Amino acid sequence: MERLADRVALITGASSGIGNAIAAAFGREEASVVIADVRREPKLDDERSVFDRLDDVDADYAYVETDVSDEAAVETAVETAIDEFGGLDVLVNNAGIYQQYPVHETPTDAWDAIVDVNLRGVYLGSKAALPHLAASEHGKVINLASIYGLVGGSNSAAYCASKGGVANLTRQMAIDYADDRVNVNALAPGIIKTAQNAEWRANNPEIISEWETLTPWPGFGEPEDVADAAVFLASSESDFITGHVLSVDGGWTAQ
Repeated sequence: MERLADRVALITGASSGIGNAIAAAFGREEASVVIADVRREPKLDDERSVFDRLDDVDADYAYVETDVSDEAAVETAVETAIDEFGGLDVLVNNAGIYQQYPVHETPTDAWDAIVDVNLRGVYLGSKAALPHLAASEHGKVINLASIYGLVGGSNSAAYCASKGGVANLTRQMAIDYADDRVNVNALAPGIIKTAQNAEWRANNPEIISEWETLTPWPGFGEPEDVADAAVFLASSESDFITGHVLSVDGGWTAQ
């Protein structure tokens, strides 16, 4: 339970969902954690606060209100890690949004919002953090892509475009920062059961049935499945892995 001891991690979008689980897992592994999110508490009341989860394991943490599409806000988040904990070792670009539209029905403002958070946010976070990660002995970037960054998904034009960009930006950054010994990898989650999509899953049985057919593993994933993979990519166990997009999808993209 000490795989991330003495390391400082900045996680965007960490108040809810997958980010919440990643932050809690990092805390259990003894990292100091900076929660960077537009909100302090989870989006839904039935999801447990990440700060309660970090308190359970006596983790060191800080919160900074952060809109990942705002360059100044992202720079402040990185500065918070440096000021509070003396450095930065791991950046998890997790913040993301999802809206459903085919291209011809996508409002321009929706396209811009999705790309701003999902792709521009990864760029801004990496831009601000990489000089500090290069100075670390354990520099790691973990980007959250998606199965829809590897394969197409219906009615998800802007989301697929943004997550495809994240996947290839991950590969590109891995090349540029290899000499600095900064590992840059991504996670591509499949269907993950979160508090945010619980009501949607309950009310869309036909789509859920289709997704079950597309997922060879018998059941959908939990946020902790993604968090466990993130711990591996943040730890020294992954030091010779860079430029990889790791699918956590129950076999969806294996077909």
